[in-house]
Amino acid sequence: MVNTALAEINPTVFKMDNGLEVWLVERKVLPFVVFKFVIPVGSVFDPEEKAGLSYFTSQMLLEGTKTRTAPQISEEIEFIGADLSVDGGRDYTTISLKVLDRYLDRGLSLLSDIMLAPSFPRDNFERLKKEIIGEIIKEDEDPGVVAAKKFREVVYGKNHPYHRPVKGYVNTVKAISLDEVVAFYKSHYLPEGSKLIVVGDIDRSTLKSELKKYFSAWIGRAPGYPEVKSPAYNPGVFVVEKDVSQANIVIGHIGVSRKNPDFLKLYVANQILGGGGLTSRLFYRIREKGGYSYSVYSLFEPALYRGTFRIVLQTRNDAADKAIDEAVDEVRKYVKTGPTEEELEDAKRYITGSFPLRIDTNSEIADYLAFAAFYGLGPDYLNEFPRMIEKVTLEDVKEVIKKYIHPDKFTIVVVRKK
Repeated sequence: MVNTALAEINPTVFKMDNGLEVWLVERKVLPFVVFKFVIPVGSVFDPEEKAGLSYFTSQMLLEGTKTRTAPQISEEIEFIGADLSVDGGRDYTTISLKVLDRYLDRGLSLLSDIMLAPSFPRDNFERLKKEIIGEIIKEDEDPGVVAAKKFREVVYGKNHPYHRPVKGYVNTVKAISLDEVVAFYKSHYLPEGSKLIVVGDIDRSTLKSELKKYFSAWIGRAPGYPEVKSPAYNPGVFVVEKDVSQANIVIGHIGVSRKNPDFLKLYVANQILGGGGLTSRLFYRIREKGGYSYSVYSLFEPALYRGTFRIVLQTRNDAADKAIDEAVDEVRKYVKTGPTEEELEDAKRYITGSFPLRIDTNSEIADYLAFAAFYGLGPDYLNEFPRMIEKVTLEDVKEVIKKYIHPDKFTIVVVRKK
């Protein structure tokens, strides 16, 4: 029997007058508070010819406001010992503040300023554009990144927004104008549809008062997500020739949405196949038995639309074909027979046993609740997660791997030396 004992985390959920949904977890253990805004905007909204627009816009928020320059923002953050960050992704964008409770007012003043009154200075825009382009060029020198990008392009095809990198491409970022960034911000950074996760030493009354003080002028509704048709499977081997010492390999196909009711069953199933590190079947077959790779793993990617199922590994160029055959064969065997009862119990024990360590701090709790809030998993998700894992049966795993893993439809991308 798996031990699912875990201290209950029960957010108080309420809405502000402007439509912002707030999740509050009061924790008096340490004298600081974490604020994490979840803005329903990501690269899925980017026009094809302006890929990277959402990410670019998110990064511009810290480049200055109507009352503060970028250096002044940095100085103030450092003075109050706070952490302030913006992270733009595929499905959503987060804006996070970690601040000591005695500097709560100053921290929220700063946070509201960058969210509600960014100034988008042109000089900073041009500098940031060069920086993002430099990051893209550098990433494209990494064979692992090249393999991942190629895999997404092949699996999703040109008509699905997930085929694009979050940061975009060099030519699309070059084409983005400052006016487009400003317009994108005004259209998407709005309270109704957004979530705010608050974890730490603050009560509901104080929080409501502070939010009303700094965010009451923030009004508007975020646009809904575009309807996207799921791509067809695109089986085959796609080789990218590059002067590399090791072949980088991605194997897989389209997966499921995080909202799919079978997702946690697949999470457990994948733990056994390739998510369990040293104890997974793929690790034993590819590294321990075959000696092909130092690292191999698999995952079902959580996403708003259907994510991917993929296996990732690196091996010697001359061993790439054999390693691929071994990996695919191991998946076939797993799909055909399923796991043993012992493998299932070990996987469930590891997942539930390690879970409390992942939500040990205010920031980690905020991260998980942001994820739960965006994907509609419910305020009780952190409490229910171990219980839902415990309920997964052997028949569940056998059923979902046959339903969602199809070795005959694998897309295989190999970045290797000619």
